[in-house]
Amino acid sequence: MGLMDKFMGGVEKAKGEVADFAEITRLKRDIGKLNERKTDLFERIGRDVYALHGQGRTVPEVEAQCRDVLTVDAEIKTKAEEMTRINLEG
Repeated sequence: MGLMDKFMGGVEKAKGEVADFAEITRLKRDIGKLNERKTDLFERIGRDVYALHGQGRTVPEVEAQCRDVLTVDAEIKTKAEEMTRINLEG
């Protein structure tokens, strides 16, 4: 095998590696987009379940989490009121 054959073999190998890298990068991007979509779907499911809770139609398996959201909402309201009080005093 001559020097030129070795060089051409290296070039072909590099082309294949670049193509593989590009394909892997594309696949990772696609997986990232799919994971974002999945997260969006989970959030929508959560909002829908919480809306059912607000209508009195509970889902027993997530009722405790819905009550936790109400507790967090109350804490947010308290802190927002405290911020308002501080701003008015300051």
